[in-house]
Amino acid sequence: MATDATRTRGQITLGIIDDFAILLESLRVWLERNAPDLDVVVCASTFREFAMDTSFPPDVTLIGELRHESTTIASRIKACVAAGSQVVIVADDRSVDHHQALQAGAAEALPRKTPMLEIVQAIRRASQRQVPVVRRAAPLERPRLSPGERQALTYYVQGYSTQQVATAMNVKYETAKTFLRRVRQKYAAVDRAAGKRADLIVRATEDGIL
Repeated sequence: MATDATRTRGQITLGIIDDFAILLESLRVWLERNAPDLDVVVCASTFREFAMDTSFPPDVTLIGELRHESTTIASRIKACVAAGSQVVIVADDRSVDHHQALQAGAAEALPRKTPMLEIVQAIRRASQRQVPVVRRAAPLERPRLSPGERQALTYYVQGYSTQQVATAMNVKYETAKTFLRRVRQKYAAVDRAAGKRADLIVRATEDGIL
């Protein structure tokens, strides 16, 4: 893994999530040897571990098999995209519905047996849609959120706009806006960054909301 000082200009940062530890390591080694334009900055076996890493969000997130996750694949994809990381799914269609993955915002969804060179090309294509990376701050104590604030946060970190949050909660726009403002204020009060959507995604992951 390259550091900020040694990373080549134009190099794509990549995160990999898969619950097969051996596969994670083999992917990392293969990419280091065969795709120097890709910098694997984080490998994780759970979404929580991935989202709490200091490298989150990378330019592209490669999601494989996650059989023991409590959150849905759609919520993980939406969280990554909302944070500014494009998603490539590499999993069998019987374990991950590729159509649903694409609807949730994944850039591409490929079968598990896709050749590595094709996966690399998919990662490169996905990176072209990337937005600037936002870093997270270290967590402190957990704020007390009301049921409405917690629900609004749950929708927001999955990529919903404030208006969409209001519609999903069947409340007025100003009410949803107030919920989200209070969420940010409560996290700020305990010295946990919450100014950006990416910050809130990390906060929600840390607190078991996402």
